[in-house]
Order: sequence, then C-alpha cells, then structure tokens
Amino acid sequence: MKLHDFLPLFAILIFPLNAYPEEPKSLDPNYRLELFADDSMVSTPIGCTIDQTGRLLVIESHTHFRPDNYEGPENDRILAFSDKNNDGKADKVDIYYEGETHTMSIKANGKGSTYVATRAEIFRLDDKDGDGTADSKENLITLKTPGKYPHNGLCGLVLTSDHSKLYFGLGENLGKDYEIISYSGPKEVTSLRGGGEGGNIYSYNLSDGSLSKIATGFWNPFGICLTKEGEMFAVDNDPDQRPTNRLLKIVPGGDYGYQFKYGRPGTNPLQAWDGELPGTLPMICGTGEAACSVISYGEHLWVSSWALGQIEQYKLTKKGSNYSATMKTIVKGDANFRPVDFAHAEDGSVFFTDWVNASYQLHGQGKVWKLIPLEGKGNKPEKQNTIATEISPKKLEAKSLKGMDNDLFKLASFFWHTQRSGNKTKLAWESLSENSRVALLTSTRWQGKKDTDLISKAIKNPSKKIQIAAIRIIADENMKQFKGPLQRLLASAEPNSQLSKVTESAIKELEK
Repeated sequence: MKLHDFLPLFAILIFPLNAYPEEPKSLDPNYRLELFADDSMVSTPIGCTIDQTGRLLVIESHTHFRPDNYEGPENDRILAFSDKNNDGKADKVDIYYEGETHTMSIKANGKGSTYVATRAEIFRLDDKDGDGTADSKENLITLKTPGKYPHNGLCGLVLTSDHSKLYFGLGENLGKDYEIISYSGPKEVTSLRGGGEGGNIYSYNLSDGSLSKIATGFWNPFGICLTKEGEMFAVDNDPDQRPTNRLLKIVPGGDYGYQFKYGRPGTNPLQAWDGELPGTLPMICGTGEAACSVISYGEHLWVSSWALGQIEQYKLTKKGSNYSATMKTIVKGDANFRPVDFAHAEDGSVFFTDWVNASYQLHGQGKVWKLIPLEGKGNKPEKQNTIATEISPKKLEAKSLKGMDNDLFKLASFFWHTQRSGNKTKLAWESLSENSRVALLTSTRWQGKKDTDLISKAIKNPSKKIQIAAIRIIADENMKQFKGPLQRLLASAEPNSQLSKVTESAIKELEK
C-alpha cells in the first residue's frame, strides 16, 4: 500500500487528539512563513503563478473527484489574489477565468497572457480589454484519449523567459492509447500517438505550433522547471511498488525507464527506476512522497512533498552530466498541510498552494502561504532558458562522440538528434563503442519503423548491455519474429542474471 492510500485514515485517527491543527513552520531561520489566503477565500487550490500586475493567480479545483453532495461551482476557477494594503495578506480576490475540468497547471507570461493545462488540453488566456479577467481563449494542445483519471494527463507547464517554448508533461494515463495534437491558431500542426509507454515530456514551439516529445519513461512528471543555464529538472511520482518519487535531470532523448505496459507496480525487469537498464538514465535522488512541483531558487531546487507535508530544499553537486543532491526540509506541517505548487515573486518571496486535507476528494478547504526571505537572504527569479541540448549539434558524426563515451546523458541527446525528422545521419555500427551502441538502440524508440537488421546484429553481440537494449525494443514493439532467438539466448544466459530476467520477461510479452 502506498503512503497516500492510508494517509486519510491516519488523519482521521489523529485528529481527535489534536482538535486544533498546528500551522506549518519555517525551519530555516532565513525565511518567515505567513498565511496569505485561507479557506474563506480559496478551496482545494492546485497550480499558481504571478501575473504582470503582481496578482497571484490560483487554480481552484471544483472537479477533482467531486463528491455527489458537493456544493461548489460546477467548473474549476482561476482566482486572482491581490494585497491592496501591502500587509502581506490577500484582501481582494477576483475570478480571472471559470469553466474547465481537471485543471492542473498555470503559467503567466508577464505580458498579459496566461497558459493553462487541464488533463485534456493546454490553452492560452488573454485579457484584451485590460479589466483583469480573461476574455479570450486559444487552444494550443489537445489530448484525445479514453483515459479519464483526473491527474495523470497533461501537467507541469514551464515557459521559457523569451516566450519561445512551452514545455509540459503527460502522465502514465493508465496505459490508455492517446493522440496529442498541437495547433497554431486554428491550424493543426503536429499529431503524436502513443499508449502504454509511461509518461512523457514535450516541447511546444510557440512561434509555429510544432510539437516534439523530448523525454519518456515517467510515472507522472507533475513538476518541471528550467534554469538560466538551460537545464531542465522534474519531479516524478512513483509506481505503486517502486519508491521513491524521483528528482530528475531531463535531457532530450532521455529514457527514464518506466513503462505502464509492463505493469502498474513498476517491478517488471523491463522497467527501470534509477538507470538499472542499459539505455535508461538515473535519478538525481529520491524526494518526499507525492512530489508535486519543483522550482529553481538561487543555487538550490525547491520541491513540494504533498504527502509528507513539507517543502524540501535540494543542494546539487555536479556528477558528470548529472547531479547528486542533499536535502534539507525548510517548511514542515502536520497532516493538514498539503503543499502543491510554487510561484516565485520578484522580491524573492515564494507563494505556494496548500490542498490542506489528505482526501483526494473535494472538501472545501484550502490555503495559500507566502515564504518571505529575511533581509538580504532572498533570490529573485532567474531566466528560464530553452534546454541547451535541445539545439542540434552542428555535426552528428562518429568523431563527435569522442569524449562523451561514459556520459549517458550526452549520448542520449546526441542519438536523439540523429533520429529527428529530416536528419539523414547514419553512423556505422562497427565504429561505435559499447555505450554508443546502447544509446543508438535506445534512440530507435523515437523512430516509427524499427531496423530489424540492427536488432538482429545487437542480439548476436557478445555484450550483455547491447543485448538487453535490443531485447527492450523487441518487447516494446511486440516483434514476435524474435521469439526464437530470445529463447536460445535465455537458454545460454546465466540463471537469475539481469539478461536472463529481461529475456524471460520479453518472451512472456511476445506470447501474449
């Protein structure tokens, strides 16, 4: 049983012993925590952002597991909070927008437009007449799928500071088939299909409406952020039996190991959580349960742990192209503190929403907090730049691989670029190292048609890492013509080895 399954019961059991819940506290002497808005002004808040006038825009959910007797509005709302008397508390709230279902994420561009993600679409809102409320909506992304679960669809919006790219995530969608369609105005630009492969992260070009899948292998990448250096980080919730939640560095071409098609628990040998399988990338570290959001704050990353009721600060240490990290809790609350999303203000303060209750069902409670830095201790928001490695290298050739052979992140991005539409790069198999061959095989998941000759060559290679990389493709694509070679490989593999376990699992998939 996962932590969030028994938290509601736990909260019920302890509440009579503590009729007056304790407010969360700042554990860092450099910050003061203040309540900005309580449940007289907001209920079940999720995403938040700051608009061009300094107002805090907050998604107020009224559709997420709505009880039969719920008396709130029929649709979700986006509320705009203002502190008119500058006393640190909201004293005015307006309805900026109303009318969606399963609204998840929101990002203002600082110029009067606001990007919003629901489970099934991403759109831009504009206030053209300047009255403080949205009066136009333009659809950018549509998710078509039979999947209906509220919070494993579209999520995790992040906007580059130059307004050129909008990045977002897609959850595991319970393995249902899907189609993601992007638009530029009324024109359909890109259509991407999938299903069962787990969650993904996408890049949407705001100038022409083109869409690319840049990373895969997630459970639910709820929170995504960018840094001024052009690095992307994400927090990913965990499968049922595969803790912990992950803090990840994201690179184009990254395969982070989870695929729903091999089971919800996450324990199949064809699944990886920390780079265990050849071709998959490791996490930076684990986070608190139900990590919902991540932001870059000065030299650290801040993460909200919904289930543990805390804000976590991560100090990163460079480790090749990846990082290791140490965590410090900077805000801690009791069972009635459920932080969700952050909004970083220009004065260095950070707002965050609080779902309050452990229940997934709507419950009418909610708060917004403000973490205020003491004099000289705060950090202003920095630019969020396009992922540096999303830009194609000038030359994609074998000699370009020199110096990156042991850097799995660089290899993943390099070979992702070789598979891009219109790229005619071909690298001779014989000229590649073991790690490059694994990366090449892994990159073929970005292709439509798979190279069966390449897979046959890889299966016969003496390297177990290369064999496993090929077996993953065979299982993913249900390539039944390889059942015989896999059976022969299994017969010769060392019992209980990773090769043996992966091969056996792949054969079972081919027999379905």
